[in-house]
Amino acid sequence: MKGGVLKMPEVKVKEGEELNGLGIMLKEIMNINLKDPKRYRSVEKVEGSMVIRESTSNVAVTLRLQQGKLELQNDAIAKPTAYMEAGFENLAHISSGQLNPIVAILTGKLKSRGNPLLLLKVSKIMVLKYTVCVVTDC
Repeated sequence: MKGGVLKMPEVKVKEGEELNGLGIMLKEIMNINLKDPKRYRSVEKVEGSMVIRESTSNVAVTLRLQQGKLELQNDAIAKPTAYMEAGFENLAHISSGQLNPIVAILTGKLKSRGNPLLLLKVSKIMVLKYTVCVVTDC
């Protein structure tokens, strides 16, 4: 807490870059999820990199996690800690919560490789979870 104001973690964009459509969508979803302290704690101490690729158009982004900081950049890096790839429809279903990432992997709708723990932890902030609010300001 700095100056009495709690700073919410957010996904940064690599300096000098403007994200592609996949990156914009993922950044928005992750920023919403990072407002939940429990979800932020699930990735706060995780270190590594993950490439997310949309296979139909071959568009990719890389998410870097280091000491509680998250950064997105366009394209895939050469040696990520983890990798996931799916078609647009499956990525949309996963990120909207209609398709569980584990089920997607087991049914072949999502290809993955690398560190499975990183995949599981990042999936907690990549899936949009709606909350029901009883007050007007959530």
